[in-house]
Amino acid sequence: MDSTKKKHMSPPAEVRPGDDLDLYDSKIVTNVSGRTAMTRKRLANGRETRAFLEAALDLTTELFNPALSEQLLDADEDDARPVMSYLSRRKVLAKAKKNCGDDFPLSENMMRHRWSSHGDFLADFVSYALADKHWSLEVAFSQHAKDLLTAEDDFPRAVHRVAYEDLKRVLELPAFRFQLLAVATAQADSASAQALARMYTNLSQVWMALYTTVFEHYGLTFRPGVTMEDFNILLQSMAEGLGLRLISGVDERLLDHEKRTSLLGTAALSLFLALVDPGDGLTVEQAAETAMGQRRTT
Repeated sequence: MDSTKKKHMSPPAEVRPGDDLDLYDSKIVTNVSGRTAMTRKRLANGRETRAFLEAALDLTTELFNPALSEQLLDADEDDARPVMSYLSRRKVLAKAKKNCGDDFPLSENMMRHRWSSHGDFLADFVSYALADKHWSLEVAFSQHAKDLLTAEDDFPRAVHRVAYEDLKRVLELPAFRFQLLAVATAQADSASAQALARMYTNLSQVWMALYTTVFEHYGLTFRPGVTMEDFNILLQSMAEGLGLRLISGVDERLLDHEKRTSLLGTAALSLFLALVDPGDGLTVEQAAETAMGQRRTT
């Protein structure tokens, strides 16, 4: 995202939680100050609150840009978590002002009015940034379903397309990279841990809904002992592992932009072949032993 060109608050609808999403009721922003639930709800959904959270998300984008990251890494906030020192109150406020322009005045007092401590702001930002990942997937869901359900003649190509688009988002969206920072702080930070747990629950619901639709459409079942949840956890873990390698910049053939394929697509198809029951009724272990037994006798 090129935030230097933004003159007002207009986040891309395809990747950011929509303006009609209640950040308070959805438990994304829960640490704002206020004596009553009504006051906290109003502050959580105010445009100033979104401006500060969007600014922090923009700074996260810049953190992963070598040309911009150095100036963000100095710590200037006493209660900022070390791994999030780039999100000091001063830096977030400066970015929000730059994003919104003179017609949308913002001040440090506005931040302090909403969050009594900077730690409270960071807790809400962790939740907001991870919700951004969930939102982007929700928007992509309909296209994923269309690709997979209309691929009667070339199912592998459809799987590759979905996997390619999903892995490519790791490079395009800050929320995917921010997840790594949240994981790094989760053991020492209950807010990060809770936000991560909520994110994984939401992501699993979206992905398993897609898998269930595909399995029912094609009349597929898993091998005995394998569940949809198992399949989802394994596939998500492979996606995250490959995503980590992708953003680390290692020289590996993970994405083929010309063919719109990826190693994640290969992994997904391999997992599909291993875990879906072809009709023999064998468990994964029995199928593996049968395959090895056949090789021993040849």
